[in-house]
Amino acid sequence: MKGITGMRACIIVNPTAGRRRRRPLARFIAALRAGGAQVRVLTTRHAGHAQELARQALGAAGTDCIIAAGGDGTIAEVAQVLAGTQQRMGIFPAGSANVLARELGIPFAPQAAARLILSGASATIWPGMAEDTKHARLFVQMAGIGFDACVVHGLPSRLKRMVGRTAYVLTMFGAALRYRFTTLQVQVDGTTHHAHGVVVSKGRLYGGRFVLCHTGMQHEAGFRVIMLETEGLLATLRMGCALLLGRVERMHDVRIVTGHDIEVHAATPVPVQVDGDVLGMTPVRIRDAGRPLHLAIESR
Repeated sequence: MKGITGMRACIIVNPTAGRRRRRPLARFIAALRAGGAQVRVLTTRHAGHAQELARQALGAAGTDCIIAAGGDGTIAEVAQVLAGTQQRMGIFPAGSANVLARELGIPFAPQAAARLILSGASATIWPGMAEDTKHARLFVQMAGIGFDACVVHGLPSRLKRMVGRTAYVLTMFGAALRYRFTTLQVQVDGTTHHAHGVVVSKGRLYGGRFVLCHTGMQHEAGFRVIMLETEGLLATLRMGCALLLGRVERMHDVRIVTGHDIEVHAATPVPVQVDGDVLGMTPVRIRDAGRPLHLAIESR
């Protein structure tokens, strides 16, 4: 594919997420410049700062590609600003799980990632929007309601910086002691279901390489709604084991449906997370964002 001559790229770097990939990031930037790109690097300083920097980059005339260099949370922040615009967005995976990059086949190798950006390749994905009573947030991969969100809510950011994905495993033990399972009322396009844990997913993968369902919906509107119908920690751990083995769809007490408008209620508020970051508590509504995102990925 013919590349963009004299490309102007802006890279938004999360230095916390990128600590483990600092040298690969430097090689990625060098490869972009060697390919003729003019590169500007902006560094985040706090949560939410990636959105501010993305707005700043979007307002700069002539930027060909705005690149998020970080994990899924950083990517979601940048996507929140760029979705619904004609701006092309790139990704350099530098987080703990990098689920979206794995989902869409975005290269981790610096030179290959740079070649993809320089090629001008672009395809459209369709994010979701999650809203509780206080927040509304765009997400690109998934939303979780229940035990997995309890783990995310209890995850110390310092521990995550130190040990990466292992932090989720360590935090899970504390969550197992404090989480109180309750029945979730899940409305999918007006049809009511009952569950004890829910994942609303755009993609196939969860937590990295693990297969949640075998068909994703990144390139179209809608979601896969994965519902665990059995209550309790044992059932949740059994689902976790099935996830490791890629067998969630085979579980007798897991129901998977497709929908566009999902509402989740509970008698006692239950934690909600989106793309691995805290959102808030139920009730929550999840729907199509209605704003396409133009990503630097190979067209289908």
